[in-house]
Amino acid sequence: MDKNEILEKSRKENKGYDERELWITAKAWQLGGAVGIIICGLASLFLAFFCDLPMKYAADNMAIYFGMLAAVCVFKAIKLRKPSDIALAAVFSGLFIFYAATFVAGFVK
Repeated sequence: MDKNEILEKSRKENKGYDERELWITAKAWQLGGAVGIIICGLASLFLAFFCDLPMKYAADNMAIYFGMLAAVCVFKAIKLRKPSDIALAAVFSGLFIFYAATFVAGFVK
């Protein structure tokens, strides 16, 4: 393959994709996830302090968000092998397991 064939093949594979748009979309999803977890945490605190409801009633939402964040970080850790991604994957996975167990324990009692 010569240089022109490689360039043409690359153009065909990346047609319709703008690197800047992809980066902005990824950052937007990261921001959306962060806002979602903040809202979920605030709702949990609201239920715990003002409504006298135990944390188990918000555990389902927390388990969902931490599960999503854990999946993202595990994927990044596998692909990039960065220590920060590995640490975040461990933390978010642990929080997911905690809230999932809290959610399930609410049904057992």
